[in-house]
Amino acid sequence: MIARADAVADRSGVESAAGPPRFATLPVAVIAAVTGFILIARSTRYDYFGDELYFLAAGRRPAAGYVDQGPLIPSVARAVDVLAPDSLVALRLPSIVLTVGGVVVAAALAREFGGRAGAQSLASLAYAVCPFAITQAATLSTFAFDATLSATVLWLVVAWVRARRDGVLLAAAAVAAVDLQVKLLVPVVLAGIVLGAAVFGPRRSTRRRTPLLVALIVAVAAAPSLAWQAAHGWPQVAMGRVIRAEQSAATGGALGLPVQFALLAGLLGTVLTVCGLWGLLRRPSLAEYRFLTVVALVLVGFVVLSGGRPYYLAALLPVLFAAGAVTAQDAVRRGWRRGGEMALAAVSLAIALGVIMALPQPISRLHEPTSSPRELYTRLRLFGTTGWPELLTAVSGAYAQLDPAERGRTVIVTQTYWQAAAIDQLGAHLPPVYSPNRGFAYFGTPPDSATTVLYVTAGDAEPVLRPMFSSLRVLSRADDPLGFPGISRSVTVWRGDDPTRSWSEIWSARTTLALDTGR
Repeated sequence: MIARADAVADRSGVESAAGPPRFATLPVAVIAAVTGFILIARSTRYDYFGDELYFLAAGRRPAAGYVDQGPLIPSVARAVDVLAPDSLVALRLPSIVLTVGGVVVAAALAREFGGRAGAQSLASLAYAVCPFAITQAATLSTFAFDATLSATVLWLVVAWVRARRDGVLLAAAAVAAVDLQVKLLVPVVLAGIVLGAAVFGPRRSTRRRTPLLVALIVAVAAAPSLAWQAAHGWPQVAMGRVIRAEQSAATGGALGLPVQFALLAGLLGTVLTVCGLWGLLRRPSLAEYRFLTVVALVLVGFVVLSGGRPYYLAALLPVLFAAGAVTAQDAVRRGWRRGGEMALAAVSLAIALGVIMALPQPISRLHEPTSSPRELYTRLRLFGTTGWPELLTAVSGAYAQLDPAERGRTVIVTQTYWQAAAIDQLGAHLPPVYSPNRGFAYFGTPPDSATTVLYVTAGDAEPVLRPMFSSLRVLSRADDPLGFPGISRSVTVWRGDDPTRSWSEIWSARTTLALDTGR
C-alpha cells in the first residue's frame, strides 16, 4: 500500500525532491475570505460572554500577568474598547482574524508536507468548517489566540525541518514569545517538540548558538508572567484544580476527551485526523515529521493529567488536518478520493453553515431551568450568555434606594467575577465594583472608608454575609426561573452596613477561584 502510494505521489500531489509545491493562493484565499465574511456577519448574534467583560475590566487594570492568562488579551480588549467602544464586532475581530489565520496555517502545513493545491485546499476547508473554528471566532478569548499561535509555531518548526534555515527556528521562538503573553500553554508544545525530536529526529544540528537563542527568547518572554505568578502565590496552579473540577462536571473529564475532540474537529476533521496520524507514523514521505505524533501525545497527556480543557488540543488541528489531507490524497484510489472527499467536505460544510445559522437559539425556546454544570455548558453553547440587562437593572434599582449622602461611601462587591465585570463595563453610573472571585480578586480590595456595600450574590448567601456586616437587608433581586444562573436568576442585591472586619481580612477569607453561579 505504501509503495503504491509513493508510486502515485507525483500524480496525487506530493512534493518532489526539488522542494515544496506552490502555495495554493487562490483557493486558500477564497476559503479564508468566505470564512472571514461569514464569521464577521454573525459576530453580533451573541451578547457579551462573561470572560469578554472580564478582559475589558482587566485591560483597565494593566499588569504583567493575571490569574489564568498573560497580559495580551486584556491589552487587546482595552485597545479595541478605546478605538471602538461597545462594539461587539470590533471586540471579536481579532479572534476572527486568528481563526482565518488557522485556515491559512492548515494550508501552509499541507504544502510543507508536500501537498499540492488539492491537499492544501482540503486542509484549509477542514479547518474552516470544523466546530472549533466556529467557537474560536465567536468571542474574544485566550484560546482563539493560543490555538493559531501554537499551530504557527508547529508550522515554522516543520518548515525548518525541510529548509534547515535557523532564521525559521528563531521566527518560531518569536511566535512562541507572543503566545506566552496569552497563556502559559505553549511550553507544553515546545516540550513535545524537543521530546519528539529526541525520539524520532530530526537530529541534524543547527548552529550551536541557535538553540540557546531560542531558549533565551522563550525565557525572557515568560519571565514577566512567571514573576507575577510567583509574587501572587502561583494562582495558575490553583486554577488547574478548579478547571479540572469544572471539566469533570461539564464534559466528563478525561473519559469524555475523545468525544470532545471529535466535536472540535468535526466530521471531515476527524477523518483527516485519523488519516494524518496514520500518515505521520507510517508514510516514508512524512517520516521527518514523525516527531509531531509525540507533540500530540504530550499535549493529550497534559490535558488528561491536568484535567485541562479539550480545546487545549486545538493547536494540533491544522497539523493533523494537513497531514491527513496529504495522506488521503496519496493512499486512496483516485476515483474514491474525489467522491469521498467531496462528500465529506459537502456534509461538513452543510453542518457548519447549519450551526452558524441556527445558533444562538432564541431564549424563547428555553423551557427548563438550568440546574447542573453540564446543563449550563450546553446552555452556553446553544443560547450564549443572557441576562446582563436584568442584572444591571437589579443593581441600579438597589443603588437608587440609597440616600445621596450615602452614595459617596458606597461600593459594590459581587460574588462572581462575571457579575463584577458586567457592572464595571455596563454600569458607568454605578459606584466602584470589587469581587473576591478569580482574577477580579487581584484587582484590589474596597477602601476601609467604604461603610455601605451593595453585595451582589448568587444563591443563598445570607449565612455567609450576615456575620460580615453590622446590618444586612435585601434591596432587590433578579430571579427569572429561566434566567441565566448568577446573572438573571438566583441573584440578590444586599445592603450591608459597617463591615465587622477590615476589607483585607474579608478578602483573605472570601477569595476563591471557583465560579459559583448559584445554580
